[in-house]
Amino acid sequence: MFDTYDFNPPPDAENSVSFEIDLAALLTVLDIFGAVGSMPSSFGTGAAGGRGRSRGKSEDASGPTTTCKLNTMEPEPHMELDFNDEDKVIKIIMKSSWLSEALSELDSSTEKLAIICAPPTEPLPTTSTGNSSQVPRPTARRTSIARDVGAQPTFRLLGISAYGSTELDFPNDREVLQSFECEELTQFTYRFSHIAKIQKALQGSIRTSLRMDESGILSFQFQMPTVVSNGKQSNPFIEFTCLALSDDD
Repeated sequence: MFDTYDFNPPPDAENSVSFEIDLAALLTVLDIFGAVGSMPSSFGTGAAGGRGRSRGKSEDASGPTTTCKLNTMEPEPHMELDFNDEDKVIKIIMKSSWLSEALSELDSSTEKLAIICAPPTEPLPTTSTGNSSQVPRPTARRTSIARDVGAQPTFRLLGISAYGSTELDFPNDREVLQSFECEELTQFTYRFSHIAKIQKALQGSIRTSLRMDESGILSFQFQMPTVVSNGKQSNPFIEFTCLALSDDD
């Protein structure tokens, strides 16, 4: 992935250095040569750890070299969601295109997304979003992924909005779910606006691993296309972790 990589931490640092950069400013630097078709042939970055200044140098085989400097900031504290693979209750591996197509089926008004899994020997339960006197009576729409596959559905995405619900069922078939592990009926609900943030990584990936633990922590791992640099091959992954909603949400 990198032609060269050097890490020289300051004396007071341990094994890593963290800092923040304004995203809009960084995107401006990356786009300094215009559209994707005119991107530079190489790009280098450097930073003086912590708060200070980061620099990036773009080079093009045709000649121009541009040096940009960005102010770095102290990183904001963030919550760590550690996923222990030994605590998983669900593990699904599938082609990313299947999951991407399913999420695109959900209406933009979707507020929550429930993920429901059942063992291959048990049918998925009948789901209901309930009714509220403050909103119109929900309407339901059900879609079976890969309708030509006769296997029993074991994995369901349930999109819930104030106006209705959409069920998307996946059969336990190797054409759809390359790997499926579930020992008991499991259901957790997530804020759809959070799940929607995976779409760009999902669309650019080849394969998706979905795992959930007993507390509802959801882990997506996206296998990206193989990258070859200087004769070396790497298989990058992007990971996304999300907390389930509580009963009060």
